[in-house]
Amino acid sequence: MKKVLFIIAALGGSIVAYAQDKPEPLINREFIFDLIHIIAVLLVIYLISSFILQIVRSNFDFRLKSKILERQTEEQVAGQILQPDKVSPLNTVLQWICALVAVGIGFLIIELTEPYGLHSLAIMAFSVAAGLIVYYRLAPRPKN
Repeated sequence: MKKVLFIIAALGGSIVAYAQDKPEPLINREFIFDLIHIIAVLLVIYLISSFILQIVRSNFDFRLKSKILERQTEEQVAGQILQPDKVSPLNTVLQWICALVAVGIGFLIIELTEPYGLHSLAIMAFSVAAGLIVYYRLAPRPKN
């Protein structure tokens, strides 16, 4: 939580430091263009690193499970450790599909409603929110 607050404060401080004596600083197209490029690069880095982390985690889980089975541990202990993940991979795929389709629809709406501006961010926010609402409606509920 502290890291998130620090990152938000640092980004907010950098935007304030960029302030100039223009009457409407958000119309500066170069700044918005650079900001979008930075966010895109950070998003790609995040996606690649999370993919690598998921592969490493799966590899370690497989190795741990095979060691447990090789050593023939007690059934209760092995059963507790070898329980499948509570989150289904199909739910994760469904969530990504809903979010990415919503982002694509958001980009389409933004393209149809030029000029680009602050309303483009609102369109993207609402489209992602709508995609996650669709996921919430489509996702199967856990049986408890």
